[in-house]
Amino acid sequence: MAGYAGMPLPKKLGIKAGQKVCLLNAPGPFVRRLSCEDVRIAHDLRLPPVDVVVLFVDRVADLERRVADIANRLHPAGGFWVAYPKVRRGCDISEEVVGRIALACGMFTNRVCSMGEFVGIRLVLRAEHRNAVAYRMEPPKVSRRVRRPTAAARMVHRRTSGAGSMMGRARARSTK
Repeated sequence: MAGYAGMPLPKKLGIKAGQKVCLLNAPGPFVRRLSCEDVRIAHDLRLPPVDVVVLFVDRVADLERRVADIANRLHPAGGFWVAYPKVRRGCDISEEVVGRIALACGMFTNRVCSMGEFVGIRLVLRAEHRNAVAYRMEPPKVSRRVRRPTAAARMVHRRTSGAGSMMGRARARSTK
């Protein structure tokens, strides 16, 4: 944590301009410290993919319950920060526990930093999982296919145009 002293919080967390950041269970002072221009801050995961997620927890059960859902909504190149209190009164989370839960969900830890009275551990998707969820990076393409007319519309069209087979024209002439 030596290289982080005096660095602004958005830079510590790897937040860049234009990214979507989701804060879950965040205390008020943390939200004020994080607010900066050109960053969209949300407090729910309704519109995936999210670039950076910061989850504040103090119980392992809460982390286990939320980590799979967050991993499913994370951008393939995004980061998921797990923040827990430095002072461990009633907190049963440690860096080792977070690492084990991350491995079970196809993620690994790659950075640790201090966030005031919280410790943050960054989780990212493993490379093989990143490739599997790469479809989240681009919005789906809209099909510009032209709708073909239904069978009834084609039949009306054929009758009015006079086009048809030789036998159809011959039958039409014989009934006149």
